[in-house]
Amino acid sequence: MADFSLFERSVRLDASTAEVYAFHEDPRNITKISPPSLKVERVECRVPASAGDEFRLCIRQFGLPLEWIGFWEEAVPYERLVDGARKSPFHHWRHHHLFATDGDGTVMTDRVEYALPFGVIGLLLDMTVMRVVFSAMFIARHRATRKFFAKGKTSQ
Repeated sequence: MADFSLFERSVRLDASTAEVYAFHEDPRNITKISPPSLKVERVECRVPASAGDEFRLCIRQFGLPLEWIGFWEEAVPYERLVDGARKSPFHHWRHHHLFATDGDGTVMTDRVEYALPFGVIGLLLDMTVMRVVFSAMFIARHRATRKFFAKGKTSQ
């Protein structure tokens, strides 16, 4: 049995893999797709993404202040970005952004490996609350991402 849980969700976007990859390799774009429960107060990063580079986020999730220090584990242009966390609310975090060409668009898949702290309490939260939280968050993020890429298409 794995030492982490897995959440995965995909969305089709009306944009090339190059456009979608470029958007996701810039952590500052989190401000464009975050749900209302997540307020991004500051982002520090280098762009373009490069394996080993760190990025820092100062956020408020459900009103609670959090500092997130992430790093790029992998940055394979137009194919995948994988970020891990040096500091986050999670005991383990690895987020795969996977990009696949679909006709003239892109299917983007978010695959999150995570483990909560707090032992048995963390496991109970994972089995009850986290699936709902991740589902709501990624539904909102994917809707906002789809809307972001659709903006330029409507005026053509």
